[in-house]
Amino acid sequence: MKYKVVDPLFQLFEHNLFNRSYDDIGAFTREVAEEYLAYLDSTHAHVPVHLRSSLLKDLEGEAHEMLIKKMYGCVKPRDYVNSGTVMSVEPTEDFVARSTHKPKKTPTAK
Repeated sequence: MKYKVVDPLFQLFEHNLFNRSYDDIGAFTREVAEEYLAYLDSTHAHVPVHLRSSLLKDLEGEAHEMLIKKMYGCVKPRDYVNSGTVMSVEPTEDFVARSTHKPKKTPTAK
């Protein structure tokens, strides 16, 4: 028997959309992003501290896009079904810039 694996971000999005009330879109997307990051922390995934803020911003954008699609009737659960594996990983310019950045040496007193 083959099981469908639904993206956890989509599951959190649906749960928050149907079970909670928010005053604005920003609060909703921020909450979904923070809960998804907490979910990632509960797994074996490792998110470097220096990338957490950019990841949260990206996740908020994903949640916002899902909300807009949901409002206009374009989102379907099957769009967020995958085999439970990472589909593709592409380094962003910000990631490349941060990973190649070398810390400055502090001058030492002689």
